[in-house]
Amino acid sequence: MAGPVKVDEVYLGGREKNKHADKKGKGKKTAAVGIRDRHAGIVRAMPVPETTAARLIRFVESNADPEAEKFADENRAYADLENHQTVNRGDGECVRGEAHVNGMESFWALVRRGCDGTFHHIEPKYLHRYINEFAGRLSDRAAGTVERMCNIVRNLVGKRLAYRQLVAGKSLCGAT
Repeated sequence: MAGPVKVDEVYLGGREKNKHADKKGKGKKTAAVGIRDRHAGIVRAMPVPETTAARLIRFVESNADPEAEKFADENRAYADLENHQTVNRGDGECVRGEAHVNGMESFWALVRRGCDGTFHHIEPKYLHRYINEFAGRLSDRAAGTVERMCNIVRNLVGKRLAYRQLVAGKSLCGAT
């Protein structure tokens, strides 16, 4: 991603008040990190086991051009990023000049609405698939319906998904 890019992390999971009594306090929320290219509109996101500085910086560096301008929130994990500016969301600051992470915030809002509205229960081990679904939708939103359908059909040529693969949790590309 050539940039400028917006970086943000989120914790996804059910609300404690909505859990059954035997499940309360047992499950932690799953962390995810995402990056969005402001000009291209491309989003890349993935769940992460923890939100340490090393992991978050490695994610940003593997997805963004080193020269790209990077915008993040006040999370100290991003302090060592090259060419980066922050906004202090905790103090109510949303935008400072060109610096903001509103694009990633809106992406995470879409993911949350999808979880609440359509995909009511998402197992943490499958969360990456749902995040990829939403990232693909957002990255492909400029295409019309016919163009999207043509892309789907074009990508299906020569591929076969057996029920056994689907149940086993194996994807077509080999990643689970």
